[in-house]
Amino acid sequence: MSLRLRAVLIAGVALALLWTLAAAWMLHDVHSRVDRTLDQRLAMSARMVSGLMQRATLMPAGPDALLEPITVGGGQGIACQVRTQRGEIVAATSGAPLAALDVPAPGFADRHVDGEVWRTYTLRFGDHYITTADRIDERGTLARGILLAAGVPFVVALLGGLLALWIGISRGLAPLDALRRTLQARDAESTEPVDGAGAPAELRPLIDALNGLLERLAAALGQQRAFTDAAAHELRTPLTVVDTHLQVARMAAGPDAESLRSAGEGVRRLRHTLDQLMVLTRAEAAGGAGDACDSVLGAVGDVIARIPEPDRERIALEVSGADAASPIPHSMLVTALRNVLDNALRYGGQGPVELAVRFDRAGRRVAIEVADRGPGMSEAELANAGQRFWRGASSRDGGDGAGLGLSIVSAIAGRYDGTVELNAREGGGLRVRLELPAG
Repeated sequence: MSLRLRAVLIAGVALALLWTLAAAWMLHDVHSRVDRTLDQRLAMSARMVSGLMQRATLMPAGPDALLEPITVGGGQGIACQVRTQRGEIVAATSGAPLAALDVPAPGFADRHVDGEVWRTYTLRFGDHYITTADRIDERGTLARGILLAAGVPFVVALLGGLLALWIGISRGLAPLDALRRTLQARDAESTEPVDGAGAPAELRPLIDALNGLLERLAAALGQQRAFTDAAAHELRTPLTVVDTHLQVARMAAGPDAESLRSAGEGVRRLRHTLDQLMVLTRAEAAGGAGDACDSVLGAVGDVIARIPEPDRERIALEVSGADAASPIPHSMLVTALRNVLDNALRYGGQGPVELAVRFDRAGRRVAIEVADRGPGMSEAELANAGQRFWRGASSRDGGDGAGLGLSIVSAIAGRYDGTVELNAREGGGLRVRLELPAG
């Protein structure tokens, strides 16, 4: 769960709980106040009727003087009637349901009439009883209306508050999201410190800790590369001495010349492996500023020129599109192309090797394809190709490779936003497609 959603949920639950308690308290208080106010209205209505009776001719001169009760219009859910002590109705609102009741006792009371509950107030006025009443359900409807009128703004405010909280938290987390995008856009080998200018105070300790980690990582990577480079250089010197002595011994040896030749071949392979390790170390390190590649075709030409004449004649070059520069250092591009071509010439049999260089129309990308007609690779071998020190069947069965050639190509392509694809050719053979930035 995201921090934004978690904060909104916590705040929303807290606000909903608090407002629910406030609504429950308000509901109880509204009901109490409505009942008290309506009770006061009943009592005031009864006293007002008694005052009118003093000035009107509603009161007969004697108990036997009443001929017909007076009936006046009434509202729905409201009733009023005047009775004598004997229970005779002197006056009443039309449709009043209180006629079936006995003479009520003075004061407030809740009465059930025809399945409905009425709140009544009775006032004794001389020999008469004045009863005013209203229905309880009408009181409930009034209370609910008041609560609805007051509750809708509360709900709107709650939803609006949650929306404002969501927007506010999103804006507050914007620096963290910007930091995420910055780190996501970085190269895997980049160890430069993160710029913390303008970051909020809460985020600065994280950026400082991250920069400290990057600094320690850069130091560790530098030590590793320095160790690999130094170790390779230190091992090359004794290997050269051993190779020289083996050559001298081979010239003077008789029957043991074959053993010395095998030992010399092992030394040569070990020297080649060390050279590949040094190249791989340089491929993973930052390229020099003075090693710019002004021409991709120039780098292709340099690679072909270094190939021995018999193998050079096997290469069929095809170029499409206009030549362009490349952000890849010249030496790194030459190294990648040389490794791909060496593999094709070494393990592709004696057939031709097709080298195609294709520039797109915009001059932004260049695709270099090397295809041979050798034994190729199986699907399992294609899945493992590119791993360090992994060798295919053809290389293990007599090749002198160390399993680092494709690793070097992948490292160079990955560092400079390129891709490497290996595919089996129809009819046998292998096609290596190296797509790199240009322009």
